[in-house]
Amino acid sequence: MVGKGKAAGRLIKYGPVAAAAAHKWGPVVWEQLKSPREPAEKFVQAKVAKGNQRKKAMAHAATVIDGSVLQVFHLNAAHWVVFSGEDPIAVHPPTQASFEELLDRADLSKRVRPQERTVTITVPRPGRRPTGATARATREEPAPGPHTSGSPVAPGSVVRGEISPGPEGHPS
Repeated sequence: MVGKGKAAGRLIKYGPVAAAAAHKWGPVVWEQLKSPREPAEKFVQAKVAKGNQRKKAMAHAATVIDGSVLQVFHLNAAHWVVFSGEDPIAVHPPTQASFEELLDRADLSKRVRPQERTVTITVPRPGRRPTGATARATREEPAPGPHTSGSPVAPGSVVRGEISPGPEGHPS
């Protein structure tokens, strides 16, 4: 077969280099191939847990009298404090910190009520028509003079929704 000599020659020439690289980098590559999903799974689980905590807090606030929710940060983590009237009653996710510690220097006027959450749909504005050669040409008025019988401005034809008078002076 053609090419067997070339393949054997290349194996002899580059074989030791490939074997040394495989010996050195093989375990690293194997570890990377074995567990590529772990960081991504942790990220997705953190995002899901964060989103669920807000939903849980909103659902909790909807079930109490005069319920509202305020987002606060404690130890670089977002927490949702649920209020019933002016009193804090719960925290999502649960934390060991007291309400006084969580609400220290918090702006209580930024509380959100579950009923206030409305969905706003924005419709994109249509784009402007291009100017220049691709723009639609303006409509020109016909030149004065004799016209054919099929012309839209011929006597007795409809122009802009009105009947124009015929040659005798009355509409045709």
